[in-house]
Amino acid sequence: MARRDWYCEDVLSGKLEVKKIWEDERVLAFHHPHPQAEIHVVVIPKAHVPSLLDPMALDGKLLSSMMQAVQQVAHKLGLDRTGFYVRANAAAPDVTPHMHWHIVGLSSHDLDSSLQN
Repeated sequence: MARRDWYCEDVLSGKLEVKKIWEDERVLAFHHPHPQAEIHVVVIPKAHVPSLLDPMALDGKLLSSMMQAVQQVAHKLGLDRTGFYVRANAAAPDVTPHMHWHIVGLSSHDLDSSLQN
């Protein structure tokens, strides 16, 4: 049974309202609706690209937009000062079949707290 692509079916269709952070004609970055950390953002292509292993993922303009989204999110949320990591799906069986990157990082409040300890 094929897994449901909730990024296309819900997010990009507008059925699910998300808090957008950045977008261009190819990519959308938004706060994850069920965050696993204080700062948890998802970056997705607006076109359906099943995973990083799909030939469409090699599109230079798409990859450039994905990287630009990561940089813009990092600057807007202060992650360029506190640090972050990017995790990408790669056709895992329990993952939505739509290429997406998770940006996860500490907020400046978390960084200030950790420096005081």
